[in-house]
Amino acid sequence: MEIIEAYLTRNPCYQANVREEDSRYTAFQTEGPRGLMLHSVGCAQPKASVFLSGWDKPDYDRACVHAFIDGKTGTVYQTLPWSFRGWHCGGPANETHVGVELCESDAIRYLGANRFEIINQKTALADCARSYAAAVELFAFLCLRYDLDPMTAILSHKEGAAAGLASDHGDPEHYWSGLGTGHTMDGFRADVAAAMAEISPAALGQEAGPEPTDPAEPGAAGEALPFPDVPAEAWYADALRWAVEKRIVLPGDAPFRPDAPLTKAAAVVWLRRLWRSLGEP
Repeated sequence: MEIIEAYLTRNPCYQANVREEDSRYTAFQTEGPRGLMLHSVGCAQPKASVFLSGWDKPDYDRACVHAFIDGKTGTVYQTLPWSFRGWHCGGPANETHVGVELCESDAIRYLGANRFEIINQKTALADCARSYAAAVELFAFLCLRYDLDPMTAILSHKEGAAAGLASDHGDPEHYWSGLGTGHTMDGFRADVAAAMAEISPAALGQEAGPEPTDPAEPGAAGEALPFPDVPAEAWYADALRWAVEKRIVLPGDAPFRPDAPLTKAAAVVWLRRLWRSLGEP
């Protein structure tokens, strides 16, 4: 699985997270995601780049998801940090769930809401299989990263609507059933659970440094940190504890990945939080 960072920094949702506009955004950033929601785009457009260019605008205030999965390559384009509150489902699950969109094949033609005809079945099935496989791997990665049970934490937009957590949509089940793939959300959850066993710790960014020391054991340095990849005795641990206390770095930012390059997006978010911790607007 390839994840390309393509944050929609000009989208109003991204900006609301950077500003920590209200408690909904600070709560999501503090707690991190408690669930994952799978969507499909509802139009015959397999290229994620089309959505990236269309949604990364200051006046696109209708939606913002955490990622798109390209239907032609299976590449994951991450459009929000996983610890940001998204605008992906039109309901309460925005407060708790990461939202991911499957791009749909251009070998279909829509006839109405949730209805389409197949132009080229071979191509359509190949595009669907590619995005499905990438979604399984991505959701397995996120379940491991945020300690989520795939059997209870994963919903489709359609299931979210039935549970009163999302707007009235039928995706992605309408896409799968319309193509005759046999895919179901129960099957998807089972596939994610199986894939979790195949993901190495290195893929989660937790390979750097020794295992963190239990603060209750002799020799532990200070209080425990909310980051499994940061040893309690790390030379920067006290500074990181201070940043956590001041809400500059939040538990929802886990894993911390101390040896990874600092992204521009993370720098902007942390500087904004530092500015606020100093009492500035």
